Amino acid sequence: MRRAGSRVLAVMLLAAATALAGCAGGGGAANSYAMAPSAGSGATVAFESIDGPPPQVFDRMVGVLDSESKLRSLSVVSREGTAAYRVRSYLSAQVVRGKTVIAWVWDVYDANQQRALRVSGEEPTSAKGGRDPWSAADDLVLRKIAQAGFSGLSNMITGTPDTPSAVPGLRGPAVASVTPDGPGLPASALGYAER
Repeated sequence: MRRAGSRVLAVMLLAAATALAGCAGGGGAANSYAMAPSAGSGATVAFESIDGPPPQVFDRMVGVLDSESKLRSLSVVSREGTAAYRVRSYLSAQVVRGKTVIAWVWDVYDANQQRALRVSGEEPTSAKGGRDPWSAADDLVLRKIAQAGFSGLSNMITGTPDTPSAVPGLRGPAVASVTPDGPGLPASALGYAER
């Protein structure tokens, strides 16, 4: 009887470890992002990828996205599941005039795999990145990126137009810009601008 109980416990622990192993692969080659659904009442969102950051920044970004989605009551589902919108995220750390800046883009696709929205911005950091600009990407910077991205996404889902900022545009860096896509609007790559 005792052996049977310990075998059942061993099988249960092995099953739990196997299930958790699939969740612990953050920063792997695919850089996939998946969360359990939150208690949102709106459309579902799945993150297809978060490309660019090293594994330690990727893992922290996933945690920040998880907490921000719960604060906003957005229903974020696994990328393997069915979702009304899918997000492909790109981040880039760069040093501009001695200051580290994290540039980011969220491409949002609808259920028909058509890009419905591009949300992008640059988030200056308070620290110099030194040899590794990613070291300046602290949790505050990642949270600002998540907040700006989710704001643009929420506005698109709810149909709420962007409200103009109370602060004049020339007073500081642009945190985010939203580009609704439609027929005939070109897509541009991160870090490339036609002159």
